[in-house]
Amino acid sequence: MSNQKSLENLFRLVHGLKRQMYKKTEQLSLDLTPMHIRALKIVDRKKPCTAVDIAGILGRDKGQVTRLINTLIDKGLIEREPNPNDKRSHYLSITDAGMTVVEEVMKIDADTVNKMTQNLKREELAEFERISELMANNLYEENN
Repeated sequence: MSNQKSLENLFRLVHGLKRQMYKKTEQLSLDLTPMHIRALKIVDRKKPCTAVDIAGILGRDKGQVTRLINTLIDKGLIEREPNPNDKRSHYLSITDAGMTVVEEVMKIDADTVNKMTQNLKREELAEFERISELMANNLYEENN
């Protein structure tokens, strides 16, 4: 396979995935961007979670993450709690309303993965995961 064809296939895959996820999350009428949803999922998974954790995982600066967090707090999806180990920091936790959103998004994620992988054998999917992880690591190592 040529490098150009590989690149085009990856662009199509990423674009299709983003389009599918955007379309499905729009149906939830959440008024949240994909970055808000990613931050919400991080708060749900990482315990304890701080703004610095989110910034590191998303590769965003602290100002961007602060705005994301403030929006999620304003919408009642997460809340801040004092960090007993560091007075300058706060732990973030998900609210019941936030958990409802995460559960809906997880259903969308599962449906999207099922659709995307419907014609793949288990071995093909494992090989794709292995190769795509190597490719992503190559790009991130290059930028660091």
